[in-house]
Amino acid sequence: MLKRLKQQQGIIFAAIIALAAIIAAGYFSAVKKSEPKYRNKVEEMLFEEGNKSPKYVITLPEKKSPQELKKEREKLAKVLDSKEQKEHMTPQQRVLSNMPLLTKLEPIEKASPLKNIEQDPNLTEEEENFLLPKINGLDKPWSTYGYKAKVLPNFYRVAIVFKNFGIDRVGAEAIMKGLPPEVSFSFSPYALDAANQIKTARTTGHETYMDLLLPSEDYLSADTGPLSMDITSSPDELVRRLKESLSVNAPLGGMIVVGGAAGIDSMGHLEKVIGEIAKRGLLLLNASGEDTVDLIKADGLARNTADIVIDESFRPEDIRDKLAAAERFARNKGIVILVAEPKPVVVLEIRRWIDSFSPQLSYSEMIAQNITEPERPFALVPLSNTVTE
Repeated sequence: MLKRLKQQQGIIFAAIIALAAIIAAGYFSAVKKSEPKYRNKVEEMLFEEGNKSPKYVITLPEKKSPQELKKEREKLAKVLDSKEQKEHMTPQQRVLSNMPLLTKLEPIEKASPLKNIEQDPNLTEEEENFLLPKINGLDKPWSTYGYKAKVLPNFYRVAIVFKNFGIDRVGAEAIMKGLPPEVSFSFSPYALDAANQIKTARTTGHETYMDLLLPSEDYLSADTGPLSMDITSSPDELVRRLKESLSVNAPLGGMIVVGGAAGIDSMGHLEKVIGEIAKRGLLLLNASGEDTVDLIKADGLARNTADIVIDESFRPEDIRDKLAAAERFARNKGIVILVAEPKPVVVLEIRRWIDSFSPQLSYSEMIAQNITEPERPFALVPLSNTVTE
């Protein structure tokens, strides 16, 4: 009897355990079914157990176009390369890396030569042993030797001219190859082998001009040389100097008035000189800072005045301030004319500035790249695109 009772107790105990196991399994199954089904580990991390409020917040980056991602990768690679290079530089190498060397200029690719590398015989005449530009009917050297750049309507035009060019032939050649063809060059009348330098510049797409030197403000300590417009000389002598400066047997579109002084007393002397420039179909750009030059009238003369001139302080900070002022001019007037000395530090700062301009894209190209408007809407133009007769 006792044995049978123990057997029944064992059976009842086993049944209770089995029932408890079934109840527990049913409970956990129900809980599991009430949990959300996660698509991936990231979603699972967002929630605590029991399907409560999010424990973690993950902010995903905005979707970017392939072009934007490529630019970011290239920018990051440059930064990393630059940091790595600087870490392994010797003190001497760090000094050299900060020096404004023209060897740092990367050549511009696909620069097309201008139409006229040599002088056009129809726009050239010999006079007093000088080979000089002339007008032929409606054709004038300033327009024939230049070219028209295409600029989209929503861009501001920027014309850059380097004056006093060609004194340093090696540096001049590096600058010709390292700046866009829309940049123009005005050669010094004292440049060695000016003809070949001018032709080289035009081969790389640059318009070419000649400096017209005003007399030095302090002629006792600084002389602008035998080809300057010295007011102690007669007007006829100044015209002769002008002709000597122009007679280089290479295409010149005009003259850039640079440096020196031009007071009211010099107006009579300069009037004949500027009249000669107009007579020969050349343009005139006043980059001297002297208003007297602008007061002299000449019929049929294509002319303009520089807005910004960089020829004094060559500290990088001061150069950048001038370039910022040039941007303000361009936005206010629609166009800016900048004239600068070809100092290496100036050339490198201007090249960086040019590289910051937004590319000119058509409407369809902007839509394709998800661009609503250009960030820096500045476009280079040659000097001939800025003058009016």
